[in-house]
Amino acid sequence: MPEPQSRNEKEEKQEKDEKARDEKDEKSQEEKWRHDPLGRVIFGLIVIAVGVSFFLASQDKIAWEDWWAYFVLALGGIFLLEALLRSIMPAHRRPVFGKVIAGLVLIAVGASNIYGFGTWWPLIIIGAGVMILFSALFRIRK
Repeated sequence: MPEPQSRNEKEEKQEKDEKARDEKDEKSQEEKWRHDPLGRVIFGLIVIAVGVSFFLASQDKIAWEDWWAYFVLALGGIFLLEALLRSIMPAHRRPVFGKVIAGLVLIAVGASNIYGFGTWWPLIIIGAGVMILFSALFRIRK
């Protein structure tokens, strides 16, 4: 009879250890996201993009009516840069698929307002093909 009791004690101890480990991992993940310097860098780049857009408009390099299109284009590039950095930096890794999609959409909106949709629409097809290629090559297998 002592054997089943000791087996239960071992199982309980293993469960407690696993639960403690899971809680520790969860806390460390939460702290990592809270102390993420990459988020502040991205915010700084966004503020710089706004400033550059206003500066170019005030210097008559771009039309005042189009400053927002250049900002949206830059914002899309910043999102793609963030996705790239997060995917190659294990310490700050987060899911990036949403950022990639948002970045591509913002680039498409900004570029279509700057250059006109008729001149660059084939790039959308090329971009879709590249996304399919990358998703096939870098699929995470469990």
